[in-house]
Amino acid sequence: MSASNSTGNLPLAAQVPLAFLMSLFAFAIMAGNAVVILAFVVDRNLRHRSNYFFLNLAISDFFVGMISIPLYIPHTLFNWTFGSGICMFWLIIDYLLCTASVYNIVLISYDRYQSVSNAVSYRTQHTGIMKIVAQMVAVWILAFLVNGPMILASDSWKNSTNTKDCEPGFVTEWYILAITTFLEFLLPVVLVAYFNVQIYWSLWKRRGLNRCPSHTGFLPTSSSDSGHLHRTGLACRTRNPGLMESAAAHHSKSLLRTSSLLVSLRTHMNSGIIAFKVGSFSRPESTSLHQREHVELLRGRKLARSLAILLSAFAICWAPYCLFTIVLSTYHSGERPKSVWYSIAFWLQWFNSFVNPFLYPLCHRHFQKAFWKILCVTKQPSPAQSQSVSS
Repeated sequence: MSASNSTGNLPLAAQVPLAFLMSLFAFAIMAGNAVVILAFVVDRNLRHRSNYFFLNLAISDFFVGMISIPLYIPHTLFNWTFGSGICMFWLIIDYLLCTASVYNIVLISYDRYQSVSNAVSYRTQHTGIMKIVAQMVAVWILAFLVNGPMILASDSWKNSTNTKDCEPGFVTEWYILAITTFLEFLLPVVLVAYFNVQIYWSLWKRRGLNRCPSHTGFLPTSSSDSGHLHRTGLACRTRNPGLMESAAAHHSKSLLRTSSLLVSLRTHMNSGIIAFKVGSFSRPESTSLHQREHVELLRGRKLARSLAILLSAFAICWAPYCLFTIVLSTYHSGERPKSVWYSIAFWLQWFNSFVNPFLYPLCHRHFQKAFWKILCVTKQPSPAQSQSVSS
């Protein structure tokens, strides 16, 4: 990550305030990311898989403000010419830190995608600390492999590293810059955008399912007809068998109708009681299930929104520099025009390290609680509480 030394010709009255602003900017990057690192160390509740990746991002951004910018300020403002050793060290560290910051954003996006799209398996899956650390280390290894070997080998296929502007030898080779731009910017943007679209698609499907809930019908089991009592063969001793038989027949028919009405009424009452009991038991369960689904949707929307903001900030901060480097690579080393817009695009990459802590970690309530714990800000007890404690 190099910029044209276009600010070295400024008068001293402009160089000193500009150096102060650059130093203040570097301190702000270190302070913002140091808060994230300290919050993770202080609060054990933050030691979750996704927060480990935010820690990795904060470490890479912290060293951008600690190493990359402080070495670059005297070089670009006061024409301090790096030696070959310092130049090589600065190039490797700066490329490594910026690329690691980008790849950490991709890793965070993938983790957010897993937590929303596969929420059940994500929560039940117990990822060991060694696997998390291996993923964090893999980010740094991949970030080094993008530019590190070419910077170290630049002297073998280029006469020497340009220590005046401290640029690697491959900055004039457009095809190498196209490959590095694809690996540093285009591929990460495509991956983060894909994960973001998949998150929104998963939320949209779950929202559609919640709009059309399935109503489960509870059909009470039909009661048996054992209530129908057929009383036949009534032995009635009477002096007039004919009259008694007709009266008994009429009486049995009325009893049959009455018993059928009673059974029907009892059946309706039993079905109503069963439906009431089933509804009373199922209503709290369905309500709690609906509440959990609503909370999951709100959580998914929040994660998707934060990921969209993270993607937008990354694209805005990196796209101008990648475009400038490819365009300027078509010029020869001594014929490249010096533009203030290129310097602004160059500093935008470092600005991404400044805004990263504020996009998600410092806006999360758990990180905020840890931040107040770092500052030792505790709620003072009321006089009544203190008096009760002393008594």
